[in-house]
Amino acid sequence: MATVEEIERILWQTPELSHPTGFEVGKQVWGGGLFQGERGVFTYYFWLWFYAPSKAATFGEGSRCLGVTVNGGGNGYFMESEVGGGIPGATVVYEGLRWDTPTADRRGATVVFTKGGKFPWISVTREQHLRFLIEGTGGKNGELEKEFKEGLKKTAYERWMDEAAERKKNREAAIATSERAQGHAAAEELRKTLEQTERDVTEQLKAAEAEERKQNESALAHRAVDDLQAQINAMTPAERAAPAKSGANWEPVSPDDPSGRRILTQDPEFWRVRRSRVEVHSLTLVFIPTQMCEDSHVHAALEKAYNGGINWAALKRLVDRP
Repeated sequence: MATVEEIERILWQTPELSHPTGFEVGKQVWGGGLFQGERGVFTYYFWLWFYAPSKAATFGEGSRCLGVTVNGGGNGYFMESEVGGGIPGATVVYEGLRWDTPTADRRGATVVFTKGGKFPWISVTREQHLRFLIEGTGGKNGELEKEFKEGLKKTAYERWMDEAAERKKNREAAIATSERAQGHAAAEELRKTLEQTERDVTEQLKAAEAEERKQNESALAHRAVDDLQAQINAMTPAERAAPAKSGANWEPVSPDDPSGRRILTQDPEFWRVRRSRVEVHSLTLVFIPTQMCEDSHVHAALEKAYNGGINWAALKRLVDRP
């Protein structure tokens, strides 16, 4: 709580936040968890909620526009965002606040301060990333792949015919109910309709069966997990151990691809507990430019706070204190 109180004190030193114009600000504090298990550091949060023009006017509805996470290293596996800059003392800045006009490329900002300026994540290797994708596609133990292949063993026509007896039973039950409620003539009319529908669907599925079987065989022959495993098999040990890069859809790209983004995970050594599980390893400030944060007064205040209003040096000292 002493750490949270210090964070709050630093933020309230920012005039745009402590003396709001056109909006009100509220705070929220809560604990998170031990993202590396019982022996890991504790994550906890301080958020500022913004209400425009006031909490009363919005019936208590607000938006979290600025938050601070202590020890926010919980992203176990993530694609690195575009790296920005301009924040003194920051270990890394992602995205950088972009908020010029309603039609601009709007992005929030993530500012990370770490003890000693050490980068808190490490690169995933190319092999690790490919195995991550294989597990995501095929399941941890291949169960999703088995289920997929099992589903392709039969065509829709074959599955339809397997269920024919059950459908007939249900038809007869519906016809009997109709006869009791509406009489024999109505029941016979319903029989004709249901039996004709049965014949029509059967013919349609039968006509499409050959093409479906061909597509199923192709899908079974060219599975994504097989392609990913083939990439691993084709790599040298050095290539497997090289840092992974990914395209926008997580697809692996060459390490020298300038458009690729690094895949990162926690550095266990950085997050190792040294004295206490609540000691400060990192501070992560997040600026969010959506929802009520888009109000012109809130928008202006957050931009001023980001561009020099916040005492960044004080936050850095909070991370680096013994």
